Amino acid sequence: MRGGEADRAPATARRTGRAGSWRLRRLLTGAALVAATAGAILAVRQIGAARIVSAVLSADPKLVLVGLSLMCLAMATRAFAWRAILAATFPGVRIALPPVLRATSIGVLLSATMPARVGEPARAMIVARNVNAACPRAGVLSRVLGTMVSQTILNVVALLGLGVLTFSTYFDGRFGPLTAAIVLPLAIFAVALLTAPLVVGMLSRRRPGSLAERIEAALAGVRAGLAVFRSPRPALEAATGQLGAWALQCLSCYALLAAFGLDRRVGLGAAAAVLLAVNVSAVVPVTPSNLGVFQAACVVALSGVHAIRPAEAVAYGIVLQAVEIASAVAMGGPALLREGLARRELPRPPCEQR
Repeated sequence: MRGGEADRAPATARRTGRAGSWRLRRLLTGAALVAATAGAILAVRQIGAARIVSAVLSADPKLVLVGLSLMCLAMATRAFAWRAILAATFPGVRIALPPVLRATSIGVLLSATMPARVGEPARAMIVARNVNAACPRAGVLSRVLGTMVSQTILNVVALLGLGVLTFSTYFDGRFGPLTAAIVLPLAIFAVALLTAPLVVGMLSRRRPGSLAERIEAALAGVRAGLAVFRSPRPALEAATGQLGAWALQCLSCYALLAAFGLDRRVGLGAAAAVLLAVNVSAVVPVTPSNLGVFQAACVVALSGVHAIRPAEAVAYGIVLQAVEIASAVAMGGPALLREGLARRELPRPPCEQR
């Protein structure tokens, strides 16, 4: 009896610890949401809701559609790049573009409409399921997650390029809020990226149990996902597709600047600044769909440096986020229905057979 109680005690402690951690995360998320909501309300009251609505209604619908089309094309181009990475990671397996495009679209849809960027693991699971259906093998999901690390590396290169374009266009010696909003998250990300191997090595040496084994399996998947950089042709396809998708998104942002008539006052560097600011601010999502924070990033990028009125900057942020969500729904909605039908046709993984 005492042995059973001793065995149950660690499990009870773990459950209590998880519950406490979950409550703390909810408390922090709620506090961040309240702070973001209060800040948004104060900003709207100071700028004037009527001015923001008037600015939104002044956007040229034709150019908004152009921006929407470019955003959809960027999503498809991103799927092309991911397919090249997957093909290098799974040699001998036919990686078709349609399932990868569906997974990409579903990932963007879920990340754009739900908190905590749940679209990232969702798209990995969808691709892993399709790869398993074509050629069942062990460790597919960890390898797919590894390919997403390759995408992240290319995304960091694209962000650096946007930073160069942004500051070379209008840098005048004043760093200002835009630089702080961009450099600080990127610095944190770089420190985490550099220290991760050291932490993993320490855990592997000191704790040789199941945790270390899972970490080693994850690292093996990451190494497999980086295989694309060992072959010139797949690497070129992946880099061209991923960076091309960022270029299309930048053009979409510029088309929306033109929709508001702001292109006559700012250039392509402003579109790059907006794209850079909204993506860096989304690294740690604070609100659902990053609502409010997204518009604040646009205000920092446009009003903080250029002579763009805050009402116009907020209206631009509203329309830009609406375009992003519309493109996610237009491409992710049908893809989600298609994958839902296909899921019943495929055998379920063991973890789902309950």
